[in-house]
Amino acid sequence: MKKSAADIKKIIADKNLNIKFQPVVSVIQKSVIGFEAIFIGASDESGKNIPASELFEIAEKEGIAIELDRLYREKAFEEFQSIYNENKELLIFININISIIDKHIGSGIIMNLASDKGVSSKNVVLQIVEEKIENIDALKEFIYLYRSKGFVIALKNLGEGFVNMDKISYVEPDIIKINKAITKNIEGDYYKQEIFKSIVNLSKKIGALVVCEDIGNEQETMLIMELGADMLEGEYFKNNSEDVAELKAFVDKTAIKYKEYMKEEIEAREVIHKGYDEVINNALNKLSKSSEKQFVDVINEVIEKNNELECAYILDKNGIQVGDTATRCTNMREQRALIFQPAKNGTDHSLKKYYYYLKNMSLERYVTEPYISLATGNLCVTISAVFKNLDKKEYILCIDFNPDYINM
Repeated sequence: MKKSAADIKKIIADKNLNIKFQPVVSVIQKSVIGFEAIFIGASDESGKNIPASELFEIAEKEGIAIELDRLYREKAFEEFQSIYNENKELLIFININISIIDKHIGSGIIMNLASDKGVSSKNVVLQIVEEKIENIDALKEFIYLYRSKGFVIALKNLGEGFVNMDKISYVEPDIIKINKAITKNIEGDYYKQEIFKSIVNLSKKIGALVVCEDIGNEQETMLIMELGADMLEGEYFKNNSEDVAELKAFVDKTAIKYKEYMKEEIEAREVIHKGYDEVINNALNKLSKSSEKQFVDVINEVIEKNNELECAYILDKNGIQVGDTATRCTNMREQRALIFQPAKNGTDHSLKKYYYYLKNMSLERYVTEPYISLATGNLCVTISAVFKNLDKKEYILCIDFNPDYINM
């Protein structure tokens, strides 16, 4: 049963809020960075927790949402104070809902609160969490005021429908926090991995650090670190959440596991690339002993014997395709077939990277970044290699590897 306005007012008067701290760590630096103060609700008379979302819903209707919001931060600083006194390098991450406080910007309440609790402004990360910000000027004013006083600004919940992507330009965050909308099941989702890497690359270019939230297990931890996250936060680290020494020991153990993980990844990649080389070298060996008329038979045989391949085709020295594309992707849906089709004999590939870079950089072999194949509509990596055939004429073999086998 939902609580009444009187209940909410009593909760605020009694300062009866439940706050939990979730650690933010850097495995790469083998360190505990700080804690996010999460408002989980308030206890009723029976001891049952009333969710924060329910409390804010009623407080909003009663016009006292700002009082509840301020109490959350007061309790957060109050409970963080003892941790901070023993560890002056730790940060506290607290949520800022601009839609609630936009009428009170300039009051300096957060600034005064940190000062009263003896927490330096440089140890405070203000997390912008509201998704529907109507008063952009108020947000900019808030950020300018607090950044000028030494506070760190974070943009939270990046990934939920990409609603916060547009805010990067005017928040200019010091930290970007990516949540489970992207990281959930990321281990087996190539597309999510690429989105994650794109956000990491964007963050680096604008000078922001990446914190990945909602980390639930070791496998996620290893992969997300490999993809470039600077810091991690989530259930995986919560068991020792307020004991900094124990948490640091757990981070150290995780660092050892990550070193082992990366060693295994490197070894696995070496095996994969060795396999790539073996396929290509075998094909090149046969093509070098073949006439141009025999090329189609050779590349068809290569495709049939190697399930990890999608397409194979041959270009002349000018980038013009010789013969049709050999492919196993022959049952494409009708609507996709209008857009994606294997290239035919005579197709000009001279502006494709796998030709252009290979020839203009005088390379013997070139490997592309993953891209959408116009032949199949799938993600692929193309490896191109120069060879001379039986008649000593120069050609280029191009092989597209299936994305299920890509781990680059």
